[in-house]
Amino acid sequence: MNLIDFTEFEPFNSLRERIGTDKLGYFELFDPSIHLTGAERSQLDSPGVLQAVDAIKVLPDSTLALKNSRALAYIPNENWYRQRREYPSYHLAWCAEMESIRQEHPNEELMLTTRLSDDYELMKLRGEGELSVVNHGFVVCKQCLHKLRYKDFDLYRNRKRGYSQKVLSDFRLQEFYKIYQQYPLSFGSKPAPVIKVSSSSVALAGSKKKEET
Repeated sequence: MNLIDFTEFEPFNSLRERIGTDKLGYFELFDPSIHLTGAERSQLDSPGVLQAVDAIKVLPDSTLALKNSRALAYIPNENWYRQRREYPSYHLAWCAEMESIRQEHPNEELMLTTRLSDDYELMKLRGEGELSVVNHGFVVCKQCLHKLRYKDFDLYRNRKRGYSQKVLSDFRLQEFYKIYQQYPLSFGSKPAPVIKVSSSSVALAGSKKKEET
């Protein structure tokens, strides 16, 4: 039995014309090894999924993902930021800081989430050993914006400092994911290749700090 060529099937083409589309659709068979289930999508949205830093998937464009969805990542431990006197930040890409975490703290777990918010959950250990969860404000990682050259952001060039500061101040996750589609990502029959970042590439990125124009 031979199926007809639906691209030449008049009733089908008439229907496409009536609904105003000139593009053919695309269908991808569900594969739980590369596609998120409904339960996984819900968990990824709230509160998120803990993942060892060394197991985080990095897409060819350096953004982070879990299966067929881009995600942001952050360390959900309030003490991490308190000890370093840093304001909490989330990561959108495999930047120099992510590589540093992998090398110096290979067992560290990060929270992956698709939730778009200004606040995310942190685990807080009180003096008496009591563990609680608190919501805390977050900012985007500057190293990630530099890695992606998001809107031509450059962390090291002095002549672009004012422009880059404005890009940072105006940053919104909703706008970011209009450029980098969050979900669904299409891999066809195989998942997108995972990029392993080498120490030499991180050293090269670090050398750019010396650039001055």
